[in-house]
Amino acid sequence: MFDGNNDIRKESRRKDIKAHLSGSVGIIELTKMTVNINKNNLLRFEAVKSFRVSDKELAPITSVCFDDHGQYLLTASANDNMHLYDAVSCRFLNTIASKKYGCHSAKFTHAQSECIYSSTMKSFDIRHLNLETNTYLRYFQGHGALVSDIQMSPIDDTFLSASYDESVRLWDLRSSKAQALIPSLVPTCIAYDPSGLVFAIGNPENHEVGLYNVRHLKAGPFLVIKVDPNFHQWNKLEFSNDGKYILLASSAGKHLIMDAFDGSQLFELAGTKPFPLREFMDSGSATFTPDGRFTLGTDYSGKIAVWNHAEVVSGRTLKPQGFINAPPNACPRTIAFNPKYSMFVTADETVEFYVYNE
Repeated sequence: MFDGNNDIRKESRRKDIKAHLSGSVGIIELTKMTVNINKNNLLRFEAVKSFRVSDKELAPITSVCFDDHGQYLLTASANDNMHLYDAVSCRFLNTIASKKYGCHSAKFTHAQSECIYSSTMKSFDIRHLNLETNTYLRYFQGHGALVSDIQMSPIDDTFLSASYDESVRLWDLRSSKAQALIPSLVPTCIAYDPSGLVFAIGNPENHEVGLYNVRHLKAGPFLVIKVDPNFHQWNKLEFSNDGKYILLASSAGKHLIMDAFDGSQLFELAGTKPFPLREFMDSGSATFTPDGRFTLGTDYSGKIAVWNHAEVVSGRTLKPQGFINAPPNACPRTIAFNPKYSMFVTADETVEFYVYNE
């Protein structure tokens, strides 16, 4: 347990994070090894560390994000705090308070020492923050309502934001004004494909996912995918790293996998206990493994399901091939796989680190 109000610890953390971000401190690292991703190996992942804030700061975690190198994890909470972790050593580093403006959808830029995040009160600006100095670099202004999701381009310093003002906007880190505006419905899910040249906008209200070419936004979506109206409570879009699949993640105990090229529905992932509805946002109850062949999904009973969709005939409802147990008393809701290391995290009011057990 840690206490973000302890001044001595705060100062120590500030020094610690600065040293880590500059690469000057030696740490015990996870082995950056190649692990064959298959059912048996995935079921060998186990929780090795769980972090919980003090009771007075306890609140749902609404977003989780690894940096490009898999070194750091950044979370945002409904208590207006962000927390930074060293993912390689499974260690807490720092609390970044945003008490005046609130915080959600905190995402690393391509610089390890910088992030962007949405404000939840006072204004609806997106804030560009230097994590080393705790100073703001720029404010991105224009949204007229809460920004529910932010996604960085995988190839450059542009990013997307989705808002309850019924718009999705394209930004550049070098300018405080939006580069483009795309009308949308509310709520909205957004995601980039691995090439960074295509992005998806999902509208659960009208059961559609539109695919857009970044270079031809004025032409509108080049493909509109119709989603089964019986599939509901989906709140996340994700492309697989090989660009073949799109995952629609839901909190209702089911997920869909669609073909990223023609939009056809390939699989329904079932067999997990749904989460109760809550007022706080989250960043998704399922994620692809780095190879795109498996999906991991959280379960309200406190487990992580493993589905294999790469070795079966499409058009089927898939049941989990097995489960990974969460720590006692943990109820993981949000999940994210590290892009570089053999580990993933889950989060709700606590954060759990899972690593491959050799």
